[in-house]
Order: sequence, then C-alpha cells, then structure tokens
Amino acid sequence: MISTKIIIKESAAKVWQALTDKSQMKEWYFDIADFELRAGAIFNFYEPGGENLFHHRCQIIEIIPKTKLAHTWSHPSHSKGVSTVTWLLSEVNGITEVTLKHEGIENFADAGPEFAPENYQMGWEGLMSALKNYIYGIRKQTYQIEINASPEVVWDVLLNDDTYRKWTNVFCEGSFYKGELKPGGRVHFLTPNGDGMYSNIVFYTPHSNILFQHIGEIVNFVEQPLDDATEKWTGAFESYTLKSNGKTTTLVAEVDLTPDHLDSFNKAFPKGLDKIKELSELSEITKN
Repeated sequence: MISTKIIIKESAAKVWQALTDKSQMKEWYFDIADFELRAGAIFNFYEPGGENLFHHRCQIIEIIPKTKLAHTWSHPSHSKGVSTVTWLLSEVNGITEVTLKHEGIENFADAGPEFAPENYQMGWEGLMSALKNYIYGIRKQTYQIEINASPEVVWDVLLNDDTYRKWTNVFCEGSFYKGELKPGGRVHFLTPNGDGMYSNIVFYTPHSNILFQHIGEIVNFVEQPLDDATEKWTGAFESYTLKSNGKTTTLVAEVDLTPDHLDSFNKAFPKGLDKIKELSELSEITKN
C-alpha cells in the first residue's frame, strides 16, 4: 500500500473543494470532464499532454464531506487490475492533515515496469505537493520557444555550467548551480554571495526533460530549515521539456510561482529563453 501525508494550513472545507471541484482539480490534479461527486459515479481521465495516454477509470465508493473520499483506480488500457484510492482529511485549529492511501497496486503487475509501486509513491507525493501549492495560491506558468537546433544542443545550452550562467543572468547576475544532475539528486541554485535555494531532481531524462522540486532557502551556502515563509512555497516544481519535430526543438518551461513573483518572471523568463535560443542556434551552426 502507498501512503503519504501532508499538512496544509487551511480549513478542511477549502481542501475538500480543491479535491472535489473539477474546475479546481484541473489546476493541480487532472482534467476530469466527467467527474461528479456522487457515490457510484464513474469518471475517466488521461495523463496531461492531450495525447490520451494512460487511460484512468475510477468509480466513487464512499463520500464523507470534508473528511473522506474513496474511489477505485484502474488502467483499462494496460491492466485488468483494480485498486482503491482514499483521501482522508482531519482538521485541528484550522490546520488540515491530508492522508492519501493507495491500496492494491500489486494488482497492476500485468501492466509492466511503469506501474511499479515506487513510481506511484513518487507520483502521489508530487500530487500532494501540487495540492498544497494550489491551496497556497501557487500557480503554474508555462513559457516556450522554438529553436533551430537539435535537442542535444539545446539540452547542453540549458544545463552546461558556462551557458547556464549566461541565460540565467537575466534573473540574477552571476547566478549558477551546484549538484549532480540525476534522479534523486540535490541541486543548489546560488547567487555569487551564496544565497539561493535548494531543490531535488524528481525526473531526469537527458535531452528530453528534467523536473526540479524546490525545497528551501540557502543563506551563505548553507541550507536553511523551513520556516513559515518557505512553507508557503516548498514543494513547488520547475520543469524543462524538449520536443523535436526533426527540424526544430521546442523548449517548454513550466514554473510554479507565487503571485508576488509572477510579474517579474513574466518579464524575465522570455528573455532567458531568447538567450537559450541564441546560444543554441549559434552552437548548432558551429557544430555543422
């Protein structure tokens, strides 16, 4: 059984709305057009991206408003198995503990390695963080650019130390990162004076995608414990995905932002992507 918990400093009523209102679910969870909060109701959805991959089919088993939502969880296009997902909410003094349990994952043994328990654990932990971020007002912003270069060239420009410093200069002069790029790795994003934030790498596929989960602040090169301020954004995601059509590469950046960072990122991020494009296309010409 998969089990994970998170504390959200908001009422159970507000968390319940995010869990059961399909317009809100679309923001942090999945786009579930046929969702209906009714015992026995069946709903369907797919992975994001618009390609209708990994069909999910669920049926609601039990509803206790603001306390419990239980439903089946299956993948009819990949497995004959059925499992059960249970959301539990417990509020004390305006603070809600959210518990997620996923039982019966072993029933998907016929679906292949993508459905391994550790993948579910990682996925649910990410979604719990996304729920908390949504409740706290963090929203995902998407930036993208088409580049006349191969994914390999764009990837190197994106993450190579020398070129990373050049394109992130639009955010902070002299910024850089330290850490090993691998799944589960820890990375420090730093300014020249040693301030910044530390993040974990959730996914890493060279020349394709990388997903960071930001954890906390760094002061004078030292990771700081979480405080009330950082708890409002810890767990936020930042991802980079490369999509090639054989001629050009589209770089898609998705960043979770607090309202007070939105304007500055909307101004700076397109400039950063323009710099990546400039450096990548120059590198592609030089390579050929």
